[in-house]
Amino acid sequence: MTLLPAVRSRDEADLYLELHPCPRCGSMEATWEEAPTAQGTRPAYRYSGHCADCGDRREFVFALPEGQPAPAAPGPHPTTRFGGPQPSALLDPGEWLLVADWCGEASEVAERQGDDAEAADLRWTAVAAMEEVRKFVPAGGDVIPESAFWSTRGRTVYQRDPGRFRRRRLEVIRDFYLNDMPWSPS
Repeated sequence: MTLLPAVRSRDEADLYLELHPCPRCGSMEATWEEAPTAQGTRPAYRYSGHCADCGDRREFVFALPEGQPAPAAPGPHPTTRFGGPQPSALLDPGEWLLVADWCGEASEVAERQGDDAEAADLRWTAVAAMEEVRKFVPAGGDVIPESAFWSTRGRTVYQRDPGRFRRRRLEVIRDFYLNDMPWSPS
């Protein structure tokens, strides 16, 4: 099994698993078991399970950040926490922006259906994903460089509209999600 880049949190691992459906049938559903492991001398964390639809065994082995025995616990509801101050090594900025877009759109649907709690949870996840995108803007820079996009999906998002990866535009989108929150916990 190939060692994947470092996973910073369980929220980030869960998102990665959702973005990588079963190669046999395309289902995203699986019951995952997780456990610490090692790849040679490198500490790692294994997620394994069976596809809920076709039964194929699936497995992902993530490296861990230096000195971290396991991915960080999920963020307290409703705040998703994907990682620390460093950019993700697992998902590129285009993938993070796509997640923010999906969550933002799904939150609007939930809000129209009267489910303010679900809408807020999705909106908080969109905010967290936008924060992950912003981590790829170089210090003192104004735009995420094209070289920061390594996945096919991320490069596709970038190529559709490179202007979406300017610092100011990222801040405007994040602020929209924050200011348009349908419900906020007290």
